Amino acid sequence: MKTELKKEERKREAKEAVKKHSLLQIAPTIAEIFSIPLKTDAKSLDDVLNFVHKSGKRGNFRVILLVIDSLDWQFFKDFAYSLRRMHALASSGLLFKCETVSEHTTPAIASILTGLRPESHGILTENDVGKSGVDSILEILDTHGFKTAAILEEKGAKPLKGKISFVFPVRDRENILDYDEEVKEKTLLALKKARMIFAHFRAIDRFAHRSLDMREAARFTDENVGEIVNVVAADAAKGVETLFFLCGDHRTHGGMRRGGEGSGEREDSVPLIFRVFA
Repeated sequence: MKTELKKEERKREAKEAVKKHSLLQIAPTIAEIFSIPLKTDAKSLDDVLNFVHKSGKRGNFRVILLVIDSLDWQFFKDFAYSLRRMHALASSGLLFKCETVSEHTTPAIASILTGLRPESHGILTENDVGKSGVDSILEILDTHGFKTAAILEEKGAKPLKGKISFVFPVRDRENILDYDEEVKEKTLLALKKARMIFAHFRAIDRFAHRSLDMREAARFTDENVGEIVNVVAADAAKGVETLFFLCGDHRTHGGMRRGGEGSGEREDSVPLIFRVFA
């Protein structure tokens, strides 16, 4: 009986198998897409580059990177019904299971944007932002003539002013759904201005910390992503190609780490979705 159960478990795991990668691979992949150098030991995502090559990347393309705070792998699976647009993106593009580099937002995002581990980029708290001497992919792209934009909380946004073309600070507030709504609106505005756009959504993380209804946070976040996708798809019909990245930053925090039946111990993995709109 145990042998049969193990066989069934292996079959189930094989069905769900997704090659594991690292969040450190996002920045070098974007750098290679734009054909610019980046100092990191992390390797590019070959599957993404092959996907881009097959799609026939044109000169008039842009890249968007959405980071969803606390969207871990288990949450992505357990709340699939509430994250239908994200799962649709994954089904029509590429899905990676990525190892995280930190349990905290600031160093995790810094690693996503530099391709370096926290001990290398030195951005461990909000006070370190702008002081490490390590440039993000946004800053590097801007120095190479590609206009970039960042949409994030105002404390993290402030050090980027003067270093990239467009900075859209978002004031922190009690109503995190209203906060994310502003992030979405400013992201839609940035799509009209920049070749590389980075935006950070926080509702799932805030709801998790406060043990609120995670289905509501998931649905709301998914709707915001869906609105951005709709605009990107409409632009593609007009000849504007978009290379779309979406990922989590660390495991789900707080008292609401609940998953589906039998989900077990949470692992330090997050989803990374990639899709070309052309």
